[in-house]
Amino acid sequence: MQIDNIQVCNVCFKSSQDEKDAVFIKATKSGEAVEICTNCIPHIIHGSGDVVKSNNEAKTQINL
Repeated sequence: MQIDNIQVCNVCFKSSQDEKDAVFIKATKSGEAVEICTNCIPHIIHGSGDVVKSNNEAKTQINL
């Protein structure tokens, strides 16, 4: 998800604020725009989209 100019991974909850060199990919799950860091992409490709949390679920896990 994106909050202001900060991206947060909807899988591991890593933020661009904490990880300055992290790369994020925009994706869509269930019609909702989500952000995925490149470290989590293999989990989605080789696993399932079930690991991707909604933006509401991600907000409860982070402190921004």
